[in-house]
Amino acid sequence: MAVLVFSNVIARYVFNHSLAFSDEMSTYLFVLMSFMGTAIAARRNAHLGLSILTDRVSPQARTVINLITYGIAAVFCLLVVIFGVQIVINQYRLGQETAAMQWPEWSYGSFVPIGAAFSMAAFLEGMVNMAKEYPEKNPAEASGKEEL
Repeated sequence: MAVLVFSNVIARYVFNHSLAFSDEMSTYLFVLMSFMGTAIAARRNAHLGLSILTDRVSPQARTVINLITYGIAAVFCLLVVIFGVQIVINQYRLGQETAAMQWPEWSYGSFVPIGAAFSMAAFLEGMVNMAKEYPEKNPAEASGKEEL
């Protein structure tokens, strides 16, 4: 994508004309890379977040909050997959083509549900890994004390 955009800048400067497909292709590649970056960050548990709340709670509560957060993100990704597939089907049925290259729009539109599916899988995997690490006993039971 960087090479493509750089080539377009050179073409504008040298030839006073831009590459017609450059902006279009860069936009679609950016969408795909954004979803793939989301999936990678979810897998590494590296998403940006505001930790003002989670820093003040117990490790168990932090895990529950993170599980809920990842669950909401997975549901959001599922909705993007569902609505993205509907959009791709409509693009295919209508025979829509891209403006510059006249390629089928659905081929690029499919980047959205595919990328969201990868992101959803990464969030679900993160949830499973967090659930495995969640302590089976509450802190009182782990220390040998019984609750009344």
